[in-house]
Amino acid sequence: MQVTTLSTKGQLVLPKEIRERLGLFPGDRLKVELSGGRIVLEPIEGKARKGWRRWRGAFAGSDMLEEHVAEHRLEVERDEEGT
Repeated sequence: MQVTTLSTKGQLVLPKEIRERLGLFPGDRLKVELSGGRIVLEPIEGKARKGWRRWRGAFAGSDMLEEHVAEHRLEVERDEEGT
């Protein structure tokens, strides 16, 4: 269980682990409901969660970009040799 604190403005911070597991980013919207004395937050699928934004950070810490650039360079060299 993780704990967060309500600010004087009524704001709270969702723990990073939870945001990452749900793929939440700044600007995403959440539905708020009261259910039997519990506060229930549910992500709303919207424009911000569709398209490329849902992949933002998905490959952080990997060498995927460098590998892609190296592969592209090889393709360009092969094309130049063939012309």
